[in-house]
Amino acid sequence: MKQGVALQQDFTKRLAKLKLVADQLPAAIIVHRAADLHVVYMNQPALDALGIESNQIRELNGDTHQSSFYMAAERLDYLQQIRCLIKNNTDDLVCYFQQIRNQRSKTWVLFVSNTKVFCRNASGEVSHIITTSNNLEQVQHFSPKIIRMVDEMSFLQANNPLFLKLTKREKEVLRCIALGMNSGEISSRLFISPATVDTHRRNLRSKLCLKNNYDTVRFAQAYNLV
Repeated sequence: MKQGVALQQDFTKRLAKLKLVADQLPAAIIVHRAADLHVVYMNQPALDALGIESNQIRELNGDTHQSSFYMAAERLDYLQQIRCLIKNNTDDLVCYFQQIRNQRSKTWVLFVSNTKVFCRNASGEVSHIITTSNNLEQVQHFSPKIIRMVDEMSFLQANNPLFLKLTKREKEVLRCIALGMNSGEISSRLFISPATVDTHRRNLRSKLCLKNNYDTVRFAQAYNLV
């Protein structure tokens, strides 16, 4: 019992020291409880990034509310990495990109985040983790690779509702078109008639608002079809 109290005091001291400087640091900082990923602290830059006040932090502690702040598909991926970090009890750093929705502006912004162990319990298991996040759109000097990545993330965010409307067959036809195949070649590849291929082409142009072949290739590349 005494050891548990001592560890709690150790965490409290660590958090108190962090709070002394956290608002002056050039990053959003969040501390989570490892057991359930409950948010126990956010600095002011983190609150500003989300567009909330400190008394709204509890809204971050539930899947229903989480989806309002973080993109669901991305969150599943990096949460899996974070849970592996906790389970394996290592000092590794988990790095990932995440799109965060500001509740005031209702816009999605791309952040690069890093998560690691912040504190351990009496058994040496992870009790708390800490995450730092930086807004990529505020970085003044992007490399061409980063610029392309930001553009692609914006493209995915804007067009995901359209892409999700495609059938499996339409995605297959989209891939073939992006690879430069004509209707006859697509017909042979997918074992469908040329007339059916042409119907899929029209549907794709309508559903995705495609204007030219460049648009087709961009969609296929963005969604890893080619």
